[in-house]
Amino acid sequence: MTGPTPRLRRWGVLPDRYADRQVAASTIDVHGRIVALLVDSDANCTQLVSQQQPYSALAVVIDGADVTQVALRDLDLHFPKIDVLGDGFILVGARCAMPSGPAATTLAELEAEIPRNGHIIGGDGRTRTRFHAGNSIGQLMSDQTGNIWTGYSDEASICALRIASTSTRHPANRPPPPLRTTLSTPGLIRWTSAGEPAWYAVFDTNGPHRWLALYALNVGAHRTWAYPYTGFPLVEIDQDGIRCVRRNPVRSAGGVIIADDDVAFIGHHGPLPRTPGHYTVTFARINDGPLEAAATAPLLLPDGNRPNAWANHTICRDNRMWIQFHNSRTWYVLEI
Repeated sequence: MTGPTPRLRRWGVLPDRYADRQVAASTIDVHGRIVALLVDSDANCTQLVSQQQPYSALAVVIDGADVTQVALRDLDLHFPKIDVLGDGFILVGARCAMPSGPAATTLAELEAEIPRNGHIIGGDGRTRTRFHAGNSIGQLMSDQTGNIWTGYSDEASICALRIASTSTRHPANRPPPPLRTTLSTPGLIRWTSAGEPAWYAVFDTNGPHRWLALYALNVGAHRTWAYPYTGFPLVEIDQDGIRCVRRNPVRSAGGVIIADDDVAFIGHHGPLPRTPGHYTVTFARINDGPLEAAATAPLLLPDGNRPNAWANHTICRDNRMWIQFHNSRTWYVLEI
């Protein structure tokens, strides 16, 4: 069944003054602002090569005609991702070198080996906290309460730190030792604004049995929605954890947006080989039972044509999905 024609509109573009800089990372924050991490044109932080030297960058926030930039120095993050956090930023390196070789014999040795590829940076550009965020991070988003969300691919692993518990007593002035568990395919993690783990998807007994990879993440004002492989359920999450897991007929979508009880999945469907940029939007509705697809329609550009390239980046928040194609300086938006 054919549904309403979903048409993208242009959301914003980086100012021309930054044309000589490479876009190492870009996103849309909780306020709808464009956020970008800009580096020198010869920086190799987004290439499949070893990081040789720390690099400098500009963190830029674009809100209409207002542009704010903060200078950052001595970054060592490989394939960085960025979002706003409070008056500053959260950065992660999507790729990091996990501990290898002979096993550490002490906790201190282990902590020394673990890469701190999560950086919380203040509005002055100074690093406030570094923490281990794991390897193969696919999504990084912050929400309006200051939580940090990281989604992972099927190649991911993390030396997961246990979640602090107020019910466990320890001697005065002697905090418990850091205990870590190596997790492969952690799926989705929520962190506090201080970079401390607050919730692990794989440890929530109300959720799916497997979080092999996170295909889509929607961080909204009051709920977070996850769309994990292998089963592709729609998982509803709040501050207490998973509220509901809904079976869903739509497979392999790259974006999901929600408006009240209406849902739209954005993906590339149909027989192989698929035409680059030919996305299908599948509309569904949340009822008491599993989701049921109600209609489909092709995703169109503002000029009415279909895109001719796959998306490089998507950001979903409530009823909006922002999308970038081959031009890393321009964002489009789809809204339901």
